[in-house]
Amino acid sequence: MSESSQRVEVSDHDYRRITTFVYDEAELFEEKDYQTWLSRVTEDISYQMPVRGVFEKGQQSEQKFQNGYFDDDLDSLTLRTTLWAQASTTVAESPPSITRHFVTNIRAYAGEAAGTFQVTSNVLVFRIRSTSSTPHLFSCRRNDLLREVDGELKLAYRLVKMDEPVVQSPNLSFLV
Repeated sequence: MSESSQRVEVSDHDYRRITTFVYDEAELFEEKDYQTWLSRVTEDISYQMPVRGVFEKGQQSEQKFQNGYFDDDLDSLTLRTTLWAQASTTVAESPPSITRHFVTNIRAYAGEAAGTFQVTSNVLVFRIRSTSSTPHLFSCRRNDLLREVDGELKLAYRLVKMDEPVVQSPNLSFLV
């Protein structure tokens, strides 16, 4: 949704529900409580994090998104988070990283379908490994679709647009 005239503001009550959902999600990521997080996504979840490319075109640079770091559904998210949670099956998170998720600029609008919400936010993830003294910062913009399911908000779609074209980290073994 790029035209502000097309946006329908949500009620204060719904905005509080949405921000609570977003902040609770950040806490679940930091606690690595992926089972609880998976219970808060829809069965048809689409979670995407494409690679950002910057291309020179004349005097202007174009930003395009291609391929992806993540292009996951519920099955692949379940497998990915299960592997991260089991230190014996992966070296990527052994020992586990410490992460902090800073979520700002949360904007929420009514979605096209009843009971859905278009949500955008900016996220900064601070990550440090106990085996390294150098932290990594990941800055991105998220475009989400939240859907009401049995009275609860659930994440149905997420598009993560990283701000940097090359991720300066050995892996992306965390969710944004």
